[in-house]
Amino acid sequence: MNKKLKISIFLLAALLVVSCGKKEDKTDKATTETSTTQTEEPKAEEKGKLSKEQQNLLVFGAVLASRNDMPYDELTPAEYKDASIQVLGSAWEVTDTASAKEQLDALLNEGHRKEGDVVLEKVKANAPADLKEQADLYNDVKKNLIDNYGYTEEEINNIKTISAWDYDRLVNVARFSYYAGYITEAEMWDYVNKAVDSAKKDYNGWKDYFAGAIIGRAISYGQGFADSADAADTLLKDNDSPYKKFSFK
Repeated sequence: MNKKLKISIFLLAALLVVSCGKKEDKTDKATTETSTTQTEEPKAEEKGKLSKEQQNLLVFGAVLASRNDMPYDELTPAEYKDASIQVLGSAWEVTDTASAKEQLDALLNEGHRKEGDVVLEKVKANAPADLKEQADLYNDVKKNLIDNYGYTEEEINNIKTISAWDYDRLVNVARFSYYAGYITEAEMWDYVNKAVDSAKKDYNGWKDYFAGAIIGRAISYGQGFADSADAADTLLKDNDSPYKKFSFK
């Protein structure tokens, strides 16, 4: 494992603390159990390495993963186990199989979008005074995406949900729950596949998905565009962006 990745995993810990803050509110949450039958994950070409299909699935977690140079072409649970346990415990209150599945179910079924989508619609219109901060952050993200990343105002206005913020985080939490030994690889792919299927219903492509994710971050955690600028450059401008290598649909 190279030094850059060793450093980046600990950066991820700090990032997830900022990104997640507290555990998802599960009050009155409709729970969905992970399938009791084993979901057969796509076959990797060799041990540790991932097939193109598997890599494509992990790209749905790229907003967080890209900020930490996390690879898309392999799973290396042995190398990341200790750091994953630390990240999940401190940022997500995940300490075992039960809490891992509870958190993943919360992200899959409700996340921040239940309340965030209501806020989104209000700030897109004439936001009341108590939502001024969220409206300012939304407009900051919108302006930067239009001015610097080729978005149109219509594209931003057509985003109806911040669910990408939940699904992007779910892919990362599922991955680290597997690394920590809390869920099996098959269970990890089961959660990821469900999140990806839902994402494809909510968005038309990577541009929409990325915008939904960082708008969700802005509304949910009070982070303006500057906080996501590096991720935007990596995913929307770089020639090596996984968004350019893999299809959304």
